[in-house]
This record gives sequence, C-alpha cells and structure tokens, in this order.
Amino acid sequence: MISKLQSMDNSISTQQASLADLERNLGSLSLQYMRQSIELPLSHEKQPVLARLYSAANTLHQAVRNGIVENAIFEISSNLIGCEQVALLVMSKQDRVDFIGSAEFNPTRLDTLKRNAKRIIEEAPADSILIESASKDHSFLSSLGISARIPFGLDGAMKGAIVFFDLLPQRNGLNAGDQELLKLLSDYTGRCMAANKTRHQDPVGWMQL
Repeated sequence: MISKLQSMDNSISTQQASLADLERNLGSLSLQYMRQSIELPLSHEKQPVLARLYSAANTLHQAVRNGIVENAIFEISSNLIGCEQVALLVMSKQDRVDFIGSAEFNPTRLDTLKRNAKRIIEEAPADSILIESASKDHSFLSSLGISARIPFGLDGAMKGAIVFFDLLPQRNGLNAGDQELLKLLSDYTGRCMAANKTRHQDPVGWMQL
C-alpha cells in the first residue's frame, strides 16, 4: 500500500513539474517575442509576425492555466490566422479518432472528417505542416478543401492534427508569417492539451468519429 501511495505521489509530482515547466516555457517564449519586437524598428517587416507570435504564445500560456486550451486554439486560428472552420483531431493507439470543432464549424465538413479523419492525420509525416499552395494542388488533403494541416503529438501514445478548412475572405492564402505561427501550434498544442487533461479530467465538447 505504501509503495502504491508513493508511486501516486511521484506521478502527481511529475505531472506538476511538467505543468510548471510548460508554463515557464510559454511565458519565456512570450517575453522572447516581445523583446525581439522592442529591439526592432516599428516599421520593420518582422513586427506583424512577432506581434502574432507573442499573442499566440501568451494565449496558450493563459489557456494552460485556465483549462481552456481547445478554445484558445480556435481563438488563435480565427484572430491570428483568419480561419473559423477549424477541427481538432486526436487518434489513439486503437485508431479511434476524436473530434472537436470551432463554434463556427460547418456541419457539412463533419461528413468529410468522418470518412477521412485517420488518413488526414496519417497522410503526411508527423513533423510535416501542410499548407495549400497557390498553384493548382491535386493532393488528397487539398481535394478535401483543407487549407492547412498541422500535426502534433499527445502523451506519446496518441497523435493528432489541427485541420483548417476555408480561410476568411480577407485572407488570400497563407504566407511565411503564418508558417511560423503554425509551427508554434504544432510544437505546443499536444503539450497544452495534455496539461489541460491533467488539470481537468473530463474535457467537454469532444465526439468520436
């Protein structure tokens, strides 16, 4: 019994340390982007990108503390990338795929995800961010109307993807600045969702496809 209690205590301590480390990383990253912005002239071409990166890192930082990671990802997608048709997909070792969509998610896209969710996650290497090119693209993901697909890992045993469908009318495709933002989401989404699951055992809004 004592050994079991010690094991539980060790597990809790490890989770708390991991959470603290994630919060420090995101806080430091936010400050890093702020410092880079301060050091550059206001007219520098990098300023808009740094402003968006700072906002995204800070939003994720607050979301980890408040247990609203999925909402934060949708907020970043809408306000900083210009896409309100966003889906989060997570696949377990048993190949079960769970889904949650943004508030504005078009229900007709749900059928597309139900038929293709596993392939969407596995279509590209785990570290590959897909962005639809301006030229005619005949790839599988583009044929589904996907503008971007961002992979992420979750808890080692699970993997997932953020899927962006239609961009807002004012966005004419994604650019190099968006690529940096998507890379940030790829690096931190899984870790933030794992932290969210640790602190809030019953995430709401998810459905199995």
